[in-house]
Amino acid sequence: MTAYYLLDLPGYGYARAGQVERAAFRGLITHTLERDGLAGVVWLLDVRRDPSEEDRGMQDRLAARGTRVLAAVTKSDKLPRAERLRREQAIRTALGLDDDQIVLTSARSREGIVELRQAVAELVRRRA
Repeated sequence: MTAYYLLDLPGYGYARAGQVERAAFRGLITHTLERDGLAGVVWLLDVRRDPSEEDRGMQDRLAARGTRVLAAVTKSDKLPRAERLRREQAIRTALGLDDDQIVLTSARSREGIVELRQAVAELVRRRA
């Protein structure tokens, strides 16, 4: 069995913090993303929000390094099914993600949780 760590990094787009704290967040994120042992990134994105400029910049940065990305699109229970699927597609398109890089999830309804666990396990397995 392969050991791995999950790091919960601070949000860069919606974090309520001053400029000094935001600069520290950026430094922490940069340090983490440049680690040699990084298996990939699980990126939490709210289904109700369009990707921000920071999101697009992050995707460009991850793609440039060849970092594997798994987008967990959260809060799917907040929208009707047709709208959820439309928003998932819009996020996928805006960030240039493949079908296997995105999982629609809801902590409340448990939608996509099994799929997310499987996708994270595959991300780690590919690294091993």
